[in-house]
Amino acid sequence: MNKPKALITVVLLVMTAAGLLLAGCSDVALRPGLPEYMSKLSIPILQNRTAQPEIENEITQQLTQDFLVDGRMDLVDSDQANAILQGTITTYLLEPLLLDVHNTPQQYKMIMIISLALKDTQAGKDLWKEDAFTETTTYYVANNLGITPEDEQTARRRLVQQLSKRIVARVIEGF
Repeated sequence: MNKPKALITVVLLVMTAAGLLLAGCSDVALRPGLPEYMSKLSIPILQNRTAQPEIENEITQQLTQDFLVDGRMDLVDSDQANAILQGTITTYLLEPLLLDVHNTPQQYKMIMIISLALKDTQAGKDLWKEDAFTETTTYYVANNLGITPEDEQTARRRLVQQLSKRIVARVIEGF
């Protein structure tokens, strides 16, 4: 192939690729898991069926913060919302994972399970419902292995942040 034809072929390929890229970008959904009309979300305080006081407030505040940071949905009162995210914290467990020679826990696994539903107020039905939305984390309470120890409250804060990010992704992106 001579140089002018090769140059024209390369230019055409680059222009075609750029055109396809631009065309593909114009139809990218900002909220792929939600109906197009759904832009206003209400998050009532979660229900708490565990023995952990105030955990429902911690999770609701983190969810509110994460949805505000995400910015793809407006947070409004329930009477103005297209969607309502409702949830109940059903389980909060601490399981010892690692014991020392005196049977003193060195590491714990923290488990939180929430029953969640995203309600479409316009259609009057659930978009989705999950009875066992689960998040776990582990943490060490002793520095025997060179790992920085944490207390339960610090690990719980981390777990709530992880949980909230997953819920935002589930609502907005559908998974």
